[in-house]
Amino acid sequence: MKVSIISPNFSSDVSVVDIGMTYLATYLNERTEHKANIIDFTYHRGDWQKHLKKNIETFKPDVIGISTVSMFMQYTRKIAKEIKTKYNLPVILGGYHPTLCPDDALSVPEVDAICIGDGEFALSEYLDAKSSGKTFAGIKGIWYKEDGQVKKNPLRELIQDTDSLPIPNYDLWEDLDKFIFYNGVIYFIGTRGCPFPCTYCSEFPMRDAVPGKHFRVRDPKAYAREMKQQWEKYKDRGMKVAHTFDPVFSINKDWVRDFCDEYIRLGMHKVLPFSCFTRADTIDEEKIEMLAKANLKVARIGIEAGNERIRREVYEKNIPTEQYRKVFKLLHDKGVAVTGYNILGGPGETLETMQETFDLVKELKVDRPIFFTYRPLPMTKGAKMVVELGGKIDSDSWDKIDSLHQHSNVHTKTLSPKQIGKFRRKCLMYFMTRRTLKLLKEQKLMFFVNFAKYLAKGLGDGIHPQYVVGYFFVSGGKNVIS
Repeated sequence: MKVSIISPNFSSDVSVVDIGMTYLATYLNERTEHKANIIDFTYHRGDWQKHLKKNIETFKPDVIGISTVSMFMQYTRKIAKEIKTKYNLPVILGGYHPTLCPDDALSVPEVDAICIGDGEFALSEYLDAKSSGKTFAGIKGIWYKEDGQVKKNPLRELIQDTDSLPIPNYDLWEDLDKFIFYNGVIYFIGTRGCPFPCTYCSEFPMRDAVPGKHFRVRDPKAYAREMKQQWEKYKDRGMKVAHTFDPVFSINKDWVRDFCDEYIRLGMHKVLPFSCFTRADTIDEEKIEMLAKANLKVARIGIEAGNERIRREVYEKNIPTEQYRKVFKLLHDKGVAVTGYNILGGPGETLETMQETFDLVKELKVDRPIFFTYRPLPMTKGAKMVVELGGKIDSDSWDKIDSLHQHSNVHTKTLSPKQIGKFRRKCLMYFMTRRTLKLLKEQKLMFFVNFAKYLAKGLGDGIHPQYVVGYFFVSGGKNVIS
């Protein structure tokens, strides 16, 4: 059987190279008799129907899979309707939204089945049954429609031995070279799940949605060897950084030590810098020392809020401000840049508490500050908290929101979506101006040349101007310069 797995990214976010989807397609190609390809709309949002038609006519899939999240459900519905109307192919959904909101996912008329939890084994068995004409009954993790009725199989335990899965093949993304140009990265993940209970995140409710140990960790030495293998494969295509997506890379000191030792033993610290997500309460001076020696260049840390009460009571991130001050200084002293993630407009927030976030980001000298509006995902504790505190969520607005459009869909007792949006624009203008002045100082008149080249290529590739500008300022136009 042939399956086309679709990334429903119409927002043109050039950072969305889905690791899970790549793992899934690679597994099917390398460990089963089935064949998979990936259809991505990042650079084809203006002609996505044409792009879809071309891929279907060339690959001739028997099944269409769509890996989706809540913010992309508006696009998923359009794609499913197009597929069913014009090609009459079976459609199966997977990913976070079908896992956390299975009934909603199956309510889409054009959807024939959903996969709940990890997809590698479940989808393989689904395709086995499809190819042999057998029923889907008994395939764990698969819910499906039959004779107008929804059939719900038992859930499948999460894959525990993630080291047994093949290394993801990013060549399955036909526009990979464009992704590499704009970001300079190849993506890696050494864990699945997250042990922390942040109220705004969909990882925590996943514990209740799927059985099995939720937080799973790979062998750190094998992880380092994978980076070497991918570097050798993609270094001549513009790869400059290993971009790890582990939610808490630094949680275990022994794991960090083993990874860094192996990375250095392989000589990778000399040729390939890397970035990682971490938390201010899971990283200390000893870990920072090890990571810096291994060539950690960017640490990505969630600050969330400048107000400790909001951070602790609303987001359940019990990290004192003083800890952020200490960790950020340690990282900067070791030459590690920091990307700081912040949330504006959560339950209990006021204009005053948002100002505290702005002030803290300035104080910490965050190299790349990012400001999100608070948009609690379905099934999260944060979504319930909005209502409990007397606010409301515009559920219909999910059809207007994606990773590009940061409009707030939350009304609290103290803030309106308009107020939140206005304050976010203030943050962006201030820090964008600061970043511009820094780049002008470094590049002088070449700044304008580099920006013009980058912008022209981005618009030519069909990327939304907002992303072109954003990623230029993140990278400093180094892609163009090099």
